[in-house]
Amino acid sequence: MDLEFKRSKLMDTIDDNSIVVLFSGSSKFGVGDERLPFSVDRNFYYFTNLDRENMVFIGYKINNEASYVLAIEAYDEMMAKWVGGRLRPQEASDISGIDTIIGFEDVDSYINQLVGRRFDHCEQISLYVDLSKQTFDHITDGISFANKIRNLYPNIMVKNVASACTGLRLVKTDEEIAKLRKAIAVTDKAIKNMMDHSHNGISENELEAHFDFVLKCHNCQHSFPSIVAGDKNATILHYGYNNQLVEDDALVLCDLGASYEYLNADITRCFPVNGKFSERQKVIYDIVLRANEYIISLSKPGVTLRELNNKLIAFYEKELGAIGLLENGKQVSDYYWHGVSHMLGLETHDVSLSDYKVVAGNVYTVEPGLYLEDEKIGIRIEDDILITEDGCEVLSKDIIKSIEDIEKYMAK
Repeated sequence: MDLEFKRSKLMDTIDDNSIVVLFSGSSKFGVGDERLPFSVDRNFYYFTNLDRENMVFIGYKINNEASYVLAIEAYDEMMAKWVGGRLRPQEASDISGIDTIIGFEDVDSYINQLVGRRFDHCEQISLYVDLSKQTFDHITDGISFANKIRNLYPNIMVKNVASACTGLRLVKTDEEIAKLRKAIAVTDKAIKNMMDHSHNGISENELEAHFDFVLKCHNCQHSFPSIVAGDKNATILHYGYNNQLVEDDALVLCDLGASYEYLNADITRCFPVNGKFSERQKVIYDIVLRANEYIISLSKPGVTLRELNNKLIAFYEKELGAIGLLENGKQVSDYYWHGVSHMLGLETHDVSLSDYKVVAGNVYTVEPGLYLEDEKIGIRIEDDILITEDGCEVLSKDIIKSIEDIEKYMAK
């Protein structure tokens, strides 16, 4: 079973006489009693396949034997009438493959019992929690729990499990790759639906609606808020308003993706709303397309994403110089200022390690771009690739991207 394999790998990375605690998280309040959409902690999900709030995964290892416990909220009949029922213990067990289920409110007492009885022979115990944070003052469930343990149990050494989780998540299982393939295939259909309905003067949000319709029809969510940017808007890297009309004969940049069971596609395609590229658009598009194919050709075990980006910049220096864009002190950074790749998986910008050399099973994006604000041309071409033993497979190879194929498709 995929989950058993993942949990076993996790426990192999930690010390003997250790406990791992991971929290699913909880939804936040918006206005009044309205709750914002819940997004499960991805490390918790990775080891349980559960996407419900207020759950805790506990794994512990004694004499190199691993055991697992899952804490969940009790079923509430009245709450079920308002927002739907919580998972019952057997349901949570069936999904996660974890047999021992305790109450969410019993986590502290369970840890105390575990330390006092099962670990009573240990002079020192290690507790592994996720200590990663986004900002200086961000206090996560893991950090809060770690602080409590430090104060109450001087014989427990708190350690960060984040890097161990990252190391596992970087290499995708066959099941994860299959889900990615589905997400990418749905993204392909949705992009084609946008092209099918494209015309001069269409609004960005109408194009976005055609993308959304296909995702809903295939039981998929969005990997991230879609970027649908026409004309000059396409030169804004993370443009998100999607509320302007696309001028006649302009290009529209679409950076978007379907998510299937939290495995995320991340694709960018550019197409002319009237189905025909102008000559100038062709020139810039061709450079970006060749850059995309060049970086893909370099993708193989042993390279780093930093090396790929440096190769792209060198490529651009030659190509942009040849068409006069680097005159009068202009540099590549005036037209391109982001990285060419990021890891992909349970998060769109998935976890990674510093100067990580890629290995078989890694999945990342290849997304060179050029942004000419004065000319209202923004082009990015993004594919999702899987590193293999001797190179890579382009998972998004069926999503058309050549000028000829795009014009031929839109001519229909």
